[in-house]
Amino acid sequence: MKVLNQQGLPDALVKAVTFRQRKPGRLSATTMLKGTKSVLLEDRHWDNLEVDVEDQLFALFGKAIHHLLEDEGENDFTEEFMSYEMDGVTVTGIIDNYNMKTGVITDWKTVKAFKIVLGKYDDWWKQGMIYAWLLKKNGFEAKTCQFIALLKDHSKQQARRNSSYPKSALVVHKFDVTDAGLEEIEKFIKSKIAEYKQNKDLLDDEIPPCTPEERWDKPTTFAVMKPGNKRATKVCDSNEEAEKIAADLGKGAFVETRLGESIRCADYCSCCEYCNFYRDNVATVEAQETAAA
Repeated sequence: MKVLNQQGLPDALVKAVTFRQRKPGRLSATTMLKGTKSVLLEDRHWDNLEVDVEDQLFALFGKAIHHLLEDEGENDFTEEFMSYEMDGVTVTGIIDNYNMKTGVITDWKTVKAFKIVLGKYDDWWKQGMIYAWLLKKNGFEAKTCQFIALLKDHSKQQARRNSSYPKSALVVHKFDVTDAGLEEIEKFIKSKIAEYKQNKDLLDDEIPPCTPEERWDKPTTFAVMKPGNKRATKVCDSNEEAEKIAADLGKGAFVETRLGESIRCADYCSCCEYCNFYRDNVATVEAQETAAA
């Protein structure tokens, strides 16, 4: 992967955001949270992928936080690489911190406040449970996972005005490691390994697209609007429902279509230019919107 430096920033920044290619035949805890198509395309086209330094500054912020917090306690190990081979694929993970006395896994995150407002932590649960699974396979017991989130854009004003907004710029999300959870995550790991092996020899365009969840899809919705109002009276999943409500309201009420989008594809996928789903769907829609503007 080539790191561009279009603003001529210091070399230290370029080095700090330079990535290493994943070794073939390995799937990491974070890699398994991506779509298989994304993983395979990134592997195949790694040498031709390009990112700019300025687009990786948030990743640099996260890396700096990890570096500052990497000192080990008496019963801890930090930034520890764990691996276990299953069905011919090596599952890996680098655990931020694990306390051998308490059995607590700690992972540091730098996120936007919106992540906390949404309250969707399925990705953190999977990542933490994969770490717990790896620890167990290597002879260690994990009892609890905690994700400590540092909010990059926390607003004290929003915290005062909005009851659902996080009150602090530091949020801790915890969950227990259970036998049922370990069984569930092993099924997930096996399914990701199976997907990887089934698709690794297919041509780029033959690999099934990432799932809506993996693409961070935001569906198209239909907003019922009243003339002069900036906020919708109601947002519906179907145009038919929205049109009926608008008709019942009368007085010039109308329906505004809010097009959905695949957020990861559009803004966070490094290999999207090699993906036919992106070309046929995301890029095409963006081009149409630009032409209509």
